[in-house]
Amino acid sequence: MIRGTWSLTEPLVPVNIPATMIRVGQDKGITATALLVNTGISNEQLSDPTARLTYQQILLLADNLIKQYPEETLGLDLGKAININQFGMLGYAILSCADLRSAIRLGIKYHTLVDPAFTFEISEQNDVTAVRLTSHIPFEPMYRLLCDVFVGIFITLARFLTGKDICAREVHLNHPAPSYVKAYEELARCPVLFDQPRTELLIDTALLDTPLAMADSATAAMAEAQCAEILTRMGPKEGIVAKVRRILLRNPGTFPPVDVVASQLATSTRTLSRSLQDVGTSYQRILDEVRKEMAIEYLRNSNLPIEELAALVGYSDPSNFRKAFRRWTQHAPSYYREERKR
Repeated sequence: MIRGTWSLTEPLVPVNIPATMIRVGQDKGITATALLVNTGISNEQLSDPTARLTYQQILLLADNLIKQYPEETLGLDLGKAININQFGMLGYAILSCADLRSAIRLGIKYHTLVDPAFTFEISEQNDVTAVRLTSHIPFEPMYRLLCDVFVGIFITLARFLTGKDICAREVHLNHPAPSYVKAYEELARCPVLFDQPRTELLIDTALLDTPLAMADSATAAMAEAQCAEILTRMGPKEGIVAKVRRILLRNPGTFPPVDVVASQLATSTRTLSRSLQDVGTSYQRILDEVRKEMAIEYLRNSNLPIEELAALVGYSDPSNFRKAFRRWTQHAPSYYREERKR
């Protein structure tokens, strides 16, 4: 296993969030016993604040919850139900930050204390800032669920932390619109766009300076030091998927082969392939995802001819690009270009 990867079978996930998943299910009449079937999670583990579960157990729990939850808004409901104190010491540190910017950056820095399989980033560009989900788990139902959780958590916690009814400019989801679009709009109170290159919240950069209601510099420093100590004991857990994506995005259009990526990660091609297989994905799948995101962005934001656009995402033959694009999105490239005219 490459140092810094997360594993399906390694106990990394604290019990706070799984306990919330069970509580949300119980609120809809689903018993804890039904949700824990075949997960290997015991009631003793759930009541032990120091216990950690494997991601495999979380996937099984989530699958049980998805199958039995009576509404399609499960992810949004979970996001709204997760409280800052369920992040443990990280939540305490975030609560004490001076402003929303420092709270988000602290969350990004130490998010692996809560969930090592995802990576977040913040991209400030003049008057608009993107808070972005940058990594993905290669299990589609779980990924879509957690995209919704991401939206629910960030919107709900931003309002709670600041004590203000703040709203994003736009919410972007990188999957097709579901049947519950209205639930997104009621929560976000801003335009919600689907089939986007990324899952992200676009906010006014000025909002990042909004002070937090419980800001306390001394407490924030103490809590962050505790987070750093815990993270050091755990070891770095940035996902291998995120590491590969970062290498691919360094030089768009000239994507290195898998052996070069492995070399840059100081490992062998075989070990890299096994590490990706361990989290249910592959180099080719990550490469396709990066190409898809880039292609959709170019189609939406430029007038480049298809020949040039194809070359920018690594295809010398436009017809091969068109075939690949339809395989990735179930749409022709023209679907996204025409979308701008609607």
